[in-house]
Amino acid sequence: MFKLSKSLVVVGASSLLAFSSLAFGSGEATAYLEKSLSSLVASQDYRAASATAFRLASARSSRGETKAACSALSQSLEYYRMAIVKETGWSEPAGSSLNDDSDGMAEVRTQFGCTRS
Repeated sequence: MFKLSKSLVVVGASSLLAFSSLAFGSGEATAYLEKSLSSLVASQDYRAASATAFRLASARSSRGETKAACSALSQSLEYYRMAIVKETGWSEPAGSSLNDDSDGMAEVRTQFGCTRS
C-alpha cells in the first residue's frame, strides 16, 4: 500500500512539473506549487519536495520576486539534504548551503539574484 501511495505522489509531482512548465510564471502556478510542496513534505517525499521547491524558486524568480525565490531555493537545498538522510541513513550529509563559498553556489546565487546572508 505504501508503494502505491508513494507512486501516486510521484505521478502527482510529475504532473505538477509538466503543469508548471506551461504556466511557469503565473500566480496560479506558484500557488499550486506551494500546495503540492506541503503535500510532498507531509508524505516525506523530500526528493520531490526539493525539485518542487526549486521549481517554485524559478517561478518566483521569473516574476521578479527575488527574496521569495531565494527563500524557496534555500528550502530546496534543505529538502535535498533531508532526502539524502532518509535514503542513506546518514545523520548529517555533507551538503551545500546557499551561503557557502563554492563556485557553484555563487553561480546559483547570481542566477536567482540572491545575496549571502
